Amino acid sequence: MLEIHLLGTFDIKDGKKAVSITSRPAQSLLAYLVLNAGTSHRREKLAGMLWPDSLEETARDNLRHALWRIRKALPLPSKVEYIVADDLSIAFNASAEYWLDAAELEKQRESVSADELIAVLSQYQGELLPGFYDEWVFLEREHLNSVFENKMARLMSLLQDENRWQDILDWGERWIKLGQKPEPAYRCLMSAHAAKGDMSRVAATYQRCVKSFKEFGIEPSEQTRALYERLKLGTETLETGSSVPVRERRKESRKTNLPVPLTSFIGREKEVDEIIHLLNRNRLMTLLGSGGVGKTRLAIQSSNKLMNKFRDGIWWIDLVGVKDDSLVVKEVARVLELIESPDQPVIDLLVSHIASRQMLLVLDNCEHLVSACAQLADQLLSACENLKILATSREALDIFGEMAWHVPSLTLPIADTTVQGLDKYESVRLFLERAKVMQPQFSLSEQNAKAVIQICRRLSGMPLAIELAAARVKMMSVDEIASRLDDRFNLLTSGSRAALPRHQTLRATIDWSYDLLASPERILLRRMAVFSGGFTLEGVEIVCSSQDLKRREILDLIGRMVDKSLVIVEQSLTSATRYRMLETIREYARQKLEEAGEMVDLHNRHLEYFVRLAEEAERNTFGAYSVKYHRRLDEELDDIRTAMEWSIQTHQATMAFRLGAALFYFWYNRSSIGGDWLRQLNRALQLPEGTERTAERAQALNAKGYFYWADVTSDNPRPSLEEALSISRELGNNAIAARALCNLGLVETVEGNHEKARSYFEESLELFSKVDSSIVEYIWSLTFLGDIDFNQNDLNNAQIHYEQSASALREIRDRNFLAYVVRRLGQLAWHCSEFDKASLLCNESLTINQELGDERGVIASLSAFAGKATAEGNLAYAAQLFGAVETLLRSKNIRLVYMDRLERERNTAILGDQLSPDAMDKAWRKGISMTMEQAVDFAIHKSGNS
Repeated sequence: MLEIHLLGTFDIKDGKKAVSITSRPAQSLLAYLVLNAGTSHRREKLAGMLWPDSLEETARDNLRHALWRIRKALPLPSKVEYIVADDLSIAFNASAEYWLDAAELEKQRESVSADELIAVLSQYQGELLPGFYDEWVFLEREHLNSVFENKMARLMSLLQDENRWQDILDWGERWIKLGQKPEPAYRCLMSAHAAKGDMSRVAATYQRCVKSFKEFGIEPSEQTRALYERLKLGTETLETGSSVPVRERRKESRKTNLPVPLTSFIGREKEVDEIIHLLNRNRLMTLLGSGGVGKTRLAIQSSNKLMNKFRDGIWWIDLVGVKDDSLVVKEVARVLELIESPDQPVIDLLVSHIASRQMLLVLDNCEHLVSACAQLADQLLSACENLKILATSREALDIFGEMAWHVPSLTLPIADTTVQGLDKYESVRLFLERAKVMQPQFSLSEQNAKAVIQICRRLSGMPLAIELAAARVKMMSVDEIASRLDDRFNLLTSGSRAALPRHQTLRATIDWSYDLLASPERILLRRMAVFSGGFTLEGVEIVCSSQDLKRREILDLIGRMVDKSLVIVEQSLTSATRYRMLETIREYARQKLEEAGEMVDLHNRHLEYFVRLAEEAERNTFGAYSVKYHRRLDEELDDIRTAMEWSIQTHQATMAFRLGAALFYFWYNRSSIGGDWLRQLNRALQLPEGTERTAERAQALNAKGYFYWADVTSDNPRPSLEEALSISRELGNNAIAARALCNLGLVETVEGNHEKARSYFEESLELFSKVDSSIVEYIWSLTFLGDIDFNQNDLNNAQIHYEQSASALREIRDRNFLAYVVRRLGQLAWHCSEFDKASLLCNESLTINQELGDERGVIASLSAFAGKATAEGNLAYAAQLFGAVETLLRSKNIRLVYMDRLERERNTAILGDQLSPDAMDKAWRKGISMTMEQAVDFAIHKSGNS
């Protein structure tokens, strides 16, 4: 097992063997990943976090090298990989066999004993990663220091309860050595010395405390000074034994009315710890979230763990039944059992009662009384210095000093999680536990795992919705439950009779939030449901504004929806902030949209918006902004699909043609899903309304040609391309005609008719030059002419055509098609035995494709590295990399484009002739076990060195 120490040191052992990672950035990366085990981190986030002062490209390259160093240093795992990585993200596998000291420190049960705490605290050897200065380390170090301080305080309390004075002496000194000038440690030491009758050490300990604090220009607190005076005078009573059990003493002294939940609390240990940590630092904290997300349970759980922190108790104020703002103050007084007087305002009564006390008030369900709760909190906190307030609400109280904390949904499994890995996800654990209550024999299996994952994901990890779904297990299979989630508001109606009425059904929960909205907020909420995925402010302003909802009002309304936890702000790959609704809230809003009779109009406006976005992206697909636009399209993928489906359903053929033609290259780049887009395009072309011979139809027909060359489809598009050519000539449209000719040239290339293909490309070039010889399609025809030259062994002309293409693409700062041309130049280089040049070109092609997120291009670049290795005689290396290429193509359902496919087939045939069957099989098997990340690392770091 891997043993990882990060507290007071950076030390990793594999059994008794040290694991050496000498690079500080690699150490920092591994530490961050393991401290967040099970969480996937996007590569750009990690690169920016660890190398904030570097250029993006440099930072990402540093990240790849650091990851390579980590993989190289870590031992081969016995079961599962330690590091899980793909093109987009990296994570430390929480299922791997490892032990982490920091994780042990954070583990704690509510009823933990002193000896159990001692065992945990023994692992704390000092602050996290001393000598590391990354910003993230400071934040995590502060968190773990706080955990250590809290646990030490808890331990001292337990030891004092049990009169274990010698242990207090030992652990008090340890606390002072490792802590952050902990004043409570000095008080505990003084009490322990006094209990043992050593008053000289009491005085010496107090003087140590004074001297230590003087370095910071402060004095010991009044509490410490008073304790010292009482001990010195002999007026402090210290027990040497006890006839009452410790647990009973605590029970008698506990002052609280916290509810006792009837069901177990699942997961969210980190969230509870964070709430406790933040409440230690803030006097007012509000837990925010939509209905059913679990705010109340988190507040109860966190408050229970804080019980020993508040001398005068923790008091629960449930406001759900309070209907009037004026009754909020009275409800708090009632819970505190205060007797009202006609001569004294209730708020003054509260202040006089709380002012001298140390207590926590928990205000639950504030959303319908926000103003009154805000006013109460402000008055009490201003007058009562030892008071803290924890509130739960669907919107913040919005007063000075408030720490607003959004309650996250339960952790969700990815779609293809195996049965063995499912129980680590909180949403699944909650579903399982509640399902077993209804059906004790229920358990996860290969047969029902997919349905359980679907239920948890479609319910967005919302605890209430998952509990209501689990309640149906007593009468339905999980497959039936999953299949009925489109009608979730009728399905999820079997809550506990003891629950609040609004928590007995999913619809009632969201009705509660909807009814609290003003009329413009309701209009916008239902209209935003037309978006399938996340959305931008611009998108909402264009699609959702109308006569009764002005565009200028929408920013403020979205802000209010965010405040009310109905809309979530999320990170964006581009510069525009994005928003989204939880799926359950979106489905509710969608029903409201149907009831309002606005569905058709909103979908048409949604379609128009995304057609315009697609055409804007098409104009920028090749050039300096290509990466930006492809990332934007990635973010809008769900809505683009929805728009296309709506255009087909409603027989808006022209809109479907415009959308389909504008995005053909984007869908080609997203190779594993390109076939889906082609099927949608074919559906549009078969619409009766789309048979008119228009430029839009010709453009859509043209788009099909590229997919055939890319081997996305085996259907020969020649008839479609000939129709497109015919239409364009009728219309006198040279640009469309040139594209049709280029695509017909690609068809002839695939079928081996090189001279016919050459004539098409040359005619295409002639027409493109009449339009604009700088447009990228002209460069395509030039490149494909180079392919014909290459296939006919005319390497000189191939070189000329490829270099002209590359130069033109660099001039317009294109990154998309450049990757293909550079790869062809690399192929030429290794055919001419210029291997160093070939390595540089292959690496450039790989880097561009990684940047674009083009999986087909990445795999083609790996194949190019293998082809170069074959040419220079590194046969075992080439065979291993070709094995990886085969696995990746199969697993991702990708086919290489024609020239890459030809070169791969040629080189694997050479390997079959020159390598012995055993050597070929051995190398190939190594390759087929590689992930994409491993294959890329292997290609970069082994190229030319095998």
